[in-house]
Amino acid sequence: MSYLINKNDFKGRYRISVATFNVSTFEEYLTQCEDQLITEDFGADFYDDVIVNPTKDKYTDLLDSGYKDYLLGACYFFYQRDNFLSTSSGNSNINNSNATNVSNQFNSSLASDRYNLGIGYYNRGAFDFLNDNAVKSQLINSSTDIGGGLITLDVLDVDYIYANDTVTISGTDYVVNSVDDVANTITITATGDFTGQKVIYLPYTETYFDPKEVIIQF
Repeated sequence: MSYLINKNDFKGRYRISVATFNVSTFEEYLTQCEDQLITEDFGADFYDDVIVNPTKDKYTDLLDSGYKDYLLGACYFFYQRDNFLSTSSGNSNINNSNATNVSNQFNSSLASDRYNLGIGYYNRGAFDFLNDNAVKSQLINSSTDIGGGLITLDVLDVDYIYANDTVTISGTDYVVNSVDDVANTITITATGDFTGQKVIYLPYTETYFDPKEVIIQF
């Protein structure tokens, strides 16, 4: 199953007629498409976490920034293209790099328009969101030794920090043991006083992102 989008999202401008696909086949294809697109952008570990924790704020906020429309537009295009190219063989193969080489025997103008629409949402919204949140830092207001080799760090907010994430403090990486989003504290395994230092973390695994290219209309 897919985790950030589903078949019910394909309505309005992204509508795919029920008559044109088998529901179970489409859902299987959608899972493959979502997996590939997200893995290409953020890596396999990122998508593995999406599967386990799809409702994390950093994922829902990413979708709201325009990334959901990108996924819908791209998967709409690839499904329509591959459904045409593979009807006789029953073989579906998503190939982003060959997006501009699609036969004009299917409704390529409509499909590429939907792809470009999704790219537009990405470049106007998700692109800025990802770069604004690529590298985040929080000033440590105080640190408390709570015993057992654990230190609790008091920060301004804990947006997009989760247990088992890696954070960096003064050039050293630490794995987050727990996060309290009410008290705005982070617990790590460490010793010493971290007051006045900064916690640095990368919510989306990259330090910057590039705009995406549209498909040339057929």
